[in-house]
Amino acid sequence: MASLRELEFLKITIENQQKEINELKEIVNKLQENSKNSNNNFKNDKLSDNKLSIIFTKYKQSILLKNKYSDKNTSIKCKNQLKELGAKWFKNDTTQGWLFIGIYKNEENSIEKICEFIIEKLKENNFNLEIEYE
Repeated sequence: MASLRELEFLKITIENQQKEINELKEIVNKLQENSKNSNNNFKNDKLSDNKLSIIFTKYKQSILLKNKYSDKNTSIKCKNQLKELGAKWFKNDTTQGWLFIGIYKNEENSIEKICEFIIEKLKENNFNLEIEYE
């Protein structure tokens, strides 16, 4: 049979181990919380990476897709999709952007209607669009 002294020693050992377990649980909880926050930040960064601020404007018998801001949310992100749709990069003394040549021949249609196929393609590629029309 165990002596009283041995039982006290075992009791203290168990209490110390329980404290260590509780400390480890706290550490694990903090790590899990940091991991969740990190994932949320990554998702938010990803969403902002896909933000696209553009302006559609009529240019002769064509549509010009321009950047709304010169320093952020630029159309370079969707360059490949725009090229697939037939756009060409255009630049002159006063403006620049992606030109869809000759698609505004029929002025009965609104610019919004004519640009629908472009918007659909960008949405298919998960771009978060901010659109204006001139």
